[in-house]
Amino acid sequence: MKRFWLSAQECSGCGACANACPVDAISMEFAEDGFRYPVISGACVDCDKCERTCVAVHRFSSGYEMRPDTFAVWSKSEEARFASTSGGAFTELANAVLAEGGAVFGALYGSRCDVKHGAADDAEGLKGLRQSKYVQSDIGFAFREVKQRLDEGRMVAFCGAPCQVAGLRAFLGRRADTDKLVAFDFVCRGVNSPKAYRAWLDELESAKGASVAKVWFKYKVGGWKTSPVRTRIEFDDGSDMVLDGESNLFMRGYLESNLFLRPSCANCQFKGFPRQGDITLADFWGLDSSLDDDRGASMVLVNGEKGKALFERAKEDLEVHERSFDEIFVGNVCIDTSVKRNRKSQDFMADLDAMCFSAALGKHTRVSLARKSMRKMKALAKSLLRRG
Repeated sequence: MKRFWLSAQECSGCGACANACPVDAISMEFAEDGFRYPVISGACVDCDKCERTCVAVHRFSSGYEMRPDTFAVWSKSEEARFASTSGGAFTELANAVLAEGGAVFGALYGSRCDVKHGAADDAEGLKGLRQSKYVQSDIGFAFREVKQRLDEGRMVAFCGAPCQVAGLRAFLGRRADTDKLVAFDFVCRGVNSPKAYRAWLDELESAKGASVAKVWFKYKVGGWKTSPVRTRIEFDDGSDMVLDGESNLFMRGYLESNLFLRPSCANCQFKGFPRQGDITLADFWGLDSSLDDDRGASMVLVNGEKGKALFERAKEDLEVHERSFDEIFVGNVCIDTSVKRNRKSQDFMADLDAMCFSAALGKHTRVSLARKSMRKMKALAKSLLRRG
């Protein structure tokens, strides 16, 4: 078996190597930290295509603008805006692609609310790609599916973390320059472990006695600006709950403690400028109060000509306000700065093998957070039992 060439601190898990392997000798397997890493089997023929495709070894440069055109936008459709994480810009850009018979790739939920990359070919399928998922998606062989659609002559939009967009471009090689492909990256704080995410859902399901049917991160009822710590959970028995503030243990562990982050996110090689995507999307935090109605606003950076052409086609369905490039850094420090991974992350992940999520979180966070979290979880469990 061939030895892989990257450490956990270097590998972003973009999946480009597995997609590029001509004999399918590479699989993306879970490690103890709950993230997928490439595993090379004995079927390897030593062609080195995987290493030549690896964007951690050979940094891909898009060559886009260092100071892209900057806009604050939101969808004119109230439904699309409410159902989106920020202002619904992704929905309207994607609709412009679908209108030309294209396909849109992004993160969607699987049967157990696991997160994977997949395609939408119509407006109904697009609904599953909306909203941030806050856990690293399983790319699978999505890059190959993008190539297949491009080979068919179809337009393709691909939305992913900057490392995933870089991986797709490296996989496609010269094909990445085709006018038929438009890539969206987003301002990424860091991707969370599927293992931690699943442990959180397992505890909620155990307390409720029902399976989670839908996870709605950044639930906007109550306002967009406070939505990062508000998550709506829907169960297969028809009931639901809204976890907000202290009761939202997963988002608190992510935003306050950085416990679930992938090791490579602590020194992300895909931040800053030039961006990886033709268009960059984010929440427009810090937007001027005259424009902020607390219903969500998207920050859109138009990085290249392909992005500009698509943005122009989508404009008729968007409220658009041009902004200063310097304004984007006020509320989006992660656009060019990596977060610090918690030094207790490895121990936290190991404890999840024997402890429930809230107990492990309480053990590895500061005392005040631990005590409040445990009290909230116990109260929530009792409430669910009474409602059940």
